[in-house]
Amino acid sequence: MCDTTFAFGQRGSHFLRCPSRKEYSRLPRKLDAIFSTHQIQQIYHVTLGFGESFLLTYRDGQGKDRTESQDLPSELDGFVHAKNQYGLPLRHVSNLRVTLGPYNSSFFAHDGSAYLWMNLPPSLLDALNVRIENGSWTDKPRIVALGCDNNFLLITEKHAAVCNLPHYRTLSNLIEFSKSQQWGIEEMHSAVLHGYRYQGFITQSRKGTLSFENLPADAMMAVASLRGSIVQDTAKAERMQLDVRSRSYRDNELRTAQRPSLLRHAMLRREWSETSQQITREHSARGMKLSLSVSISAVGIRFGKMI
Repeated sequence: MCDTTFAFGQRGSHFLRCPSRKEYSRLPRKLDAIFSTHQIQQIYHVTLGFGESFLLTYRDGQGKDRTESQDLPSELDGFVHAKNQYGLPLRHVSNLRVTLGPYNSSFFAHDGSAYLWMNLPPSLLDALNVRIENGSWTDKPRIVALGCDNNFLLITEKHAAVCNLPHYRTLSNLIEFSKSQQWGIEEMHSAVLHGYRYQGFITQSRKGTLSFENLPADAMMAVASLRGSIVQDTAKAERMQLDVRSRSYRDNELRTAQRPSLLRHAMLRREWSETSQQITREHSARGMKLSLSVSISAVGIRFGKMI
C-alpha cells in the first residue's frame, strides 16, 4: 500500500495526493499560497473544513517538519500546535492526523500517541470508550471518518468496524460485505466521508483500489486521473518492502551460516588450551620448559612449540 491523502471541504474544495501525483482545487487562499511557494519537500497530511479552515503538515525545503492551519476549533488548534518548555512541537508532525466533522462542529485528532476529540456522535464515543482501560488503548482507532448528520465510520487496529451510515448507503453495504470476508476489513487502508454531500465518500484498499461515489464533478475527475498512479505507487511500495525483507532474510541466513564456524573455532581453542596445559604439566615433571602457541582461523590450525 502507498501513503495517500483525500480531503474535501465545504466550498467544493478537494485535495488528493499519492507519492507520485497530487490534484487539488478551490483551496483556502492561505493554503493555496503555501503550495505556490514550492518550498514543500514532502506533504504528510491535509484536512479541509468549513469555509477557509484547513490543516497542513509537511516537511519544508530545509528538512524541517511544519504545521500550518487556519480557523480550526480553538481546542484543536491548541492540540496540533502544542509546544514543550523548549519551544519544540509536542506532536509527532509526520504522524498527525485530523478528521473534521461538518461545519467543524466535531473532530478527532491524534499523532499515534496523543489523542483529542470533541462532540463526536454518541455511538462513536461509546465505541471509543469501551476500547480504553486504565488510560490506555486496548484496540487503537485506525480509521475515523465523520460525515453528515452524525454519520461515522470507525475501524480499529484489530480490524473491528463500527459505523452508522444511513446517508452513505453504498459504503455501509461495502462495510457489511467486508465483515463477511476473511480479510475484508483488514484490506481497507483508508476511508473518508464527504461531510457536506450525502452519499459522498472514497475508500482505498491495501492493493491501491479505490471505491468512491457522489463526489463533486471536479473531484470525481481528479480521482479518476489519480487511480492509475495510486495502483502504480502501491506496487512500487510493495516491491520496496519485499526488497527490504529479502535483504533482512539474506543477512539472517549469513549470520546463521557463520555461527557454526564461530562455535567450531571456540571449541578448537578450548581443546588446544586443555592440550597445552596437559603437555606443560608432563614436561614440567621432566624438568623441561615448554611453550605452545596456537592460531585458529577459518582455513585451519597453525601451532608452534618452544622448548
